[in-house]
Amino acid sequence: MSANKKIDEIIELIIMLQNSYRGLTTYDIAEHFECSKRTAERMMSAIVEKYGAYIETVQNKTDNKKRRRLKKGSLNSLIKFSSDDFAVLEYCKNLEKSPVKKKEIKAIIEKIKAINPDKYSKNDVDELLLNQAYCAHIGFREDISIDILTTINEAILSQKQIKLDNKYLINPYGLIYGERIYLVAYNPFFNDIWIYRISKLKKIELTNNYFEKDENFNIQEFSDKSFGIYQGEAMDVVLEFDKSARDDVLEYHFHKSQKITPLENGNIQVKLRASGSYEIITELLKWRETVKVISPKILRDEYIKTVENMYNSTKKEN
Repeated sequence: MSANKKIDEIIELIIMLQNSYRGLTTYDIAEHFECSKRTAERMMSAIVEKYGAYIETVQNKTDNKKRRRLKKGSLNSLIKFSSDDFAVLEYCKNLEKSPVKKKEIKAIIEKIKAINPDKYSKNDVDELLLNQAYCAHIGFREDISIDILTTINEAILSQKQIKLDNKYLINPYGLIYGERIYLVAYNPFFNDIWIYRISKLKKIELTNNYFEKDENFNIQEFSDKSFGIYQGEAMDVVLEFDKSARDDVLEYHFHKSQKITPLENGNIQVKLRASGSYEIITELLKWRETVKVISPKILRDEYIKTVENMYNSTKKEN
């Protein structure tokens, strides 16, 4: 291994130790860098020798393994952000349609400014943003406390149970951001994965009870099973879009499993496998008369019924 690569890996490990909430074991280090346990120990020893005063041990009752991390803020003096960096962050904040996420991003920007006061120039950032634009999105506006999100994130990172409304204990696995924000958690009482809309949670409390997360659970895979947020029986969906919507369809992301095929008549076929007929139909209504549901029949019938109900409802009012 070259000297430069060794230095790069030590720097990477230092950043990992700073960012880790639970702390890292020797095994974690060896697995990440694909090296032997002995090499991982040497890397850790080099950091302890230089930054020993900033290293702290994290106790985890679930596995009793020795975990170490750098105290928060230890690397503040080593990390610098330019005006370009701040402009990118401000631009990302403006792109975000969720008021809650926008508030979170703003709080993060302020924290970064606090630890990098010499690198922040409001005039420079404003000048950079003059050449950027964003579109305002229509959607739900949830009023969610940053404190609640902070508590949930802390519970996820430390693998501690959350108590809901002073009654129920759940094991938080992760968050799903869509039009709304949802918490995915294992409910021990029902022995199943539940989805909680965060804006509906009235009171949450971080406990000192650790939990063992199912190692086979992957929140991205869990989310990909459905068209939207709600889980159900997966369907093989076939849609056909009129050629008048061709360009828009070719650039549109319907679902991770989608397969888009141009047809001989100029129309576009979209195939996907997902659950959640309500959310699929809600999405298709945006495309008005340019889309037809080819299969499955149960989805086509439900789509037709939805359109008919909308028509009949409007007809009654007139």
